Amino acid sequence: MFVQDQILHFLRATGPTLPTKVAKNIKTEILIASAHLSDLASQGKIKISSLKIGGSPLYYLPGQESQLYNFAAGNLNPKDVQVLERLKEQKVLREKDLDLLAKVALRSLKDFAIPLQVRSQQTSELFWKWHLLSEEETNNIIGDILSPPAPPKEKASEMPETGDVVSPPAAEISLPEVQTTLRDQQATSIEENKSRKRTRRSAETRPIKKQSLPQDVLHAGQEEKEEKQEKEQEQKQEEKPVIAKLRNKTLDKKKETAPDPFLLRIQQFFEERQITVEQSEIIRKNKELDLCVQVPSVVGEITYFCKAKNKKRCDEKDLSAAYMEAQIKKLPLLFLYSDQLTPKVQEMLETDVFLNTLIKKIE
Repeated sequence: MFVQDQILHFLRATGPTLPTKVAKNIKTEILIASAHLSDLASQGKIKISSLKIGGSPLYYLPGQESQLYNFAAGNLNPKDVQVLERLKEQKVLREKDLDLLAKVALRSLKDFAIPLQVRSQQTSELFWKWHLLSEEETNNIIGDILSPPAPPKEKASEMPETGDVVSPPAAEISLPEVQTTLRDQQATSIEENKSRKRTRRSAETRPIKKQSLPQDVLHAGQEEKEEKQEKEQEQKQEEKPVIAKLRNKTLDKKKETAPDPFLLRIQQFFEERQITVEQSEIIRKNKELDLCVQVPSVVGEITYFCKAKNKKRCDEKDLSAAYMEAQIKKLPLLFLYSDQLTPKVQEMLETDVFLNTLIKKIE
């Protein structure tokens, strides 16, 4: 059985795994196992996760994506785990309905959150879907979000039809009696109108007395002012935590924008050797950097993937992981270390294990 077939058989049995376990299974060095895994990934036979376990990604077969969730809880930020659980529960999240923390978390959860740009008649919106959700379910959920179903109309109270209403039998009244009652009503109404006119005239002739308004009406304006003042104070109290949050955010931004001392040290090291930096990424502040650099040579400038470690003793795991990243990027490796290398690394450097690799100490 070939080595790569043995690795594929091991992945089918175990699911997503690390290069160290693959190396133990095929009984070889971790560097050789990592090289085989990167070769299988370039062929499309296996996949590499964005989720990292101790700095190393997981390797898995297509169809094993659901097993990645088992590694999320202990290897992600707790806040990212909360957003991940929310996405798993709701299946689809709308970008404009999320807070800033959730938006940042979804962009880092590349194995689980898939972005979708949905275009409507007038606008275009960004949605995030659970990676195991089918296309049909995704379309149905997004359709419900964009055009929610109308609330059920309340059933109108059933009114009885006019034909079904049965009126009670009318009392038998003779015509003479009806005429007399009508005459009596007209007479009483005329007398009432005359009495009303008399009272109005008498009221107009009487002197108008000044009436004092009740105390409730007099103090109504003061109560309205007091209510307005209380509302303004409540609004100010509500605004205070918002202002505090904004201040904390600005302080955090200032802290983030503070220069990394290790990066400044690396830049000085490059300037002395006329090495230009094209890209730089701080993996851990003052501890680890990833860079893409142009190194001058006799034949011209050569592009290197540079891994810089600020560590007392760099071991074979640090060098193997950096070599694997360089192989994935298809670039030679420039490994920079600050203090010392372990004896095992020095023994490995005497062999031809690390091809196209430059190792330098930062002085």
